[in-house]
Amino acid sequence: MLAPNEDTETYEVLEPTMLTPEEKSEKFRINSEIDILFILRGIMQADSLITLYPDYESDFILTSILSIDSDKKEMVIDYGINDKHCQKALNSKELVFVTTQNRVKIEFVCDQIKKIQFNNKDAFLVNVPEMLLRIQRRNHFRITTPIVKPLKCVIPIPGKSSTAAKAEVAILDISCGGTAVIDQHPIINFDPGIIYSNCQIMLPEIGTINVTIQVKNTYEITLRNGQNCMRAGCQFINLAASMEAMIQRYIIKQEQIRKTK
Repeated sequence: MLAPNEDTETYEVLEPTMLTPEEKSEKFRINSEIDILFILRGIMQADSLITLYPDYESDFILTSILSIDSDKKEMVIDYGINDKHCQKALNSKELVFVTTQNRVKIEFVCDQIKKIQFNNKDAFLVNVPEMLLRIQRRNHFRITTPIVKPLKCVIPIPGKSSTAAKAEVAILDISCGGTAVIDQHPIINFDPGIIYSNCQIMLPEIGTINVTIQVKNTYEITLRNGQNCMRAGCQFINLAASMEAMIQRYIIKQEQIRKTK
């Protein structure tokens, strides 16, 4: 059970976001069970506080994820400290959960709840949601890619009908909003404004994403090995939610790897 302490007192209570039907259905929606479980496990491992609203009402419970059973599609969450609010949650039809992960707002809705005993304490048992919202409106968190085995962006060469006519450029960094590449290919032009469709980026242990990129800017930089080169900053255009989720999974994995070094 969460008890009032320094962490909960300074925790920012998050409210459900008012979204248009289009945003809920496309822009921020995650439907993949693999991605949903990955995000939920990350929230659980970080012991992140979650604000729970029964039936979207103003009363809320501060909770956290204690356990996830992917086979039964259930998860155990912490019981609240206010019995009245907990009873309201048990009698509600929809449970709205709001939290953050890596500075990205996460929302999901569960429609099944019951009170159980977990580790000899009161707890809630809820269903794993079938859909999750990742609401990222501001600047995207960007991560520098490995130097030894850098990511590559495979770009179809314009004007070439052959599917084999593709160029590879090394990626310097990546976020859910875009990527930066080394501009030194003899054929591919990285003048600002140019758009390249059907590009592919292979994310190790995650999968390959298909993206459309638009060049936003280019300037000279000095790499860590002392070499000078041109950096091209590119924005993803109409990135699918499934592709964004894969990038987020890659970023989280890279951050976990770096923290262990």
